[in-house]
Parts: sequence; C-alpha cells; structure tokens
Amino acid sequence: MLTRQQAVELWNRNDLVALGLEADAVRKRLHPESIVSYTLSPEEAVFEHVFLGGAEERVDRLAELSHTRITVFRPLVAAGATGVEYLKTVALSRLFLDDVPHIQGSTKLFGLKVAQVSLRFGADDLELAEGVVTEEELRRLIREAGFVPKQRDALFRTYSIA
Repeated sequence: MLTRQQAVELWNRNDLVALGLEADAVRKRLHPESIVSYTLSPEEAVFEHVFLGGAEERVDRLAELSHTRITVFRPLVAAGATGVEYLKTVALSRLFLDDVPHIQGSTKLFGLKVAQVSLRFGADDLELAEGVVTEEELRRLIREAGFVPKQRDALFRTYSIA
C-alpha cells in the first residue's frame, strides 16, 4: 500500500500513465485471471463514495475506508469533475484500498469508453447501469479491453457467458 504522501505525489504529478500502471499492477496481483465481472442485480449493496476536493482530501477519505471489510467499492466524483479526475480517483482507490477485493468502474459517470479505461486503472468490476449499456455491450466493452467478461452474483461467484 502507498503512504499518504506517495499517493498525494502520484495524484499531483499528473502522470496519468504512471498512475494507471501502478493501479493496474495491483489489480493484476489481486486478480491475475484477467476476469472482469458485472452483475445484473441493481439492488446489490455496493459501498460508494463521492470524492470532493484535491488529492489530500481524497487520500484522507481512502485512508478512513481502508480495513473496513468492504467487498466492492465504487469511487464516484462530484459534478463538474473530469474523466481524468475520475480515472485518477479509481486508480488511487485501487492503490490505497488494496485490502478491498473489488473496485467497480462506473458506466454512468463519463460513458462507456472511460469505464473501459477504468479497467486499466484498477477496476475489476463494471456497473451494468440500466438505460446506459446493455449486457451484450458491456461484455463487448470488457472483451475489447483485453479481459474476459463474467456475470457474477452478489457473493462474486462468476458464471461464464457464451
């Protein structure tokens, strides 16, 4: 896990590639099988948090969340944030919450392409947002990112899709 200072420095360097590579390395360590899961259950309990402020505030909130027995975490950003800020927040979440098994990328916030890129910034699960993306589109998006799509249940048991 990164220290608070290392996380703030990564954010402030504005080196999106380095941040993405760091987060992707943690995702690969935790999920070496290259499976990206999704669920059809919109009522699923997902811990989510809307991040405001700069790097210090985000890192402090992530530090509060670490070691809290969260199974899946969906980082969100406030209105007016950019897709780059969202990807940086996903990456920091994966880096700082390395004890949280699953980081979920959002298909609602910035569209399907940013959701797809979030898979290389530490996300290993995507939200199937009703009215935004169909299950077939989501599976295609996951495959095009180089991953194997698997439907899962609330306990993260995965099922192959033909």
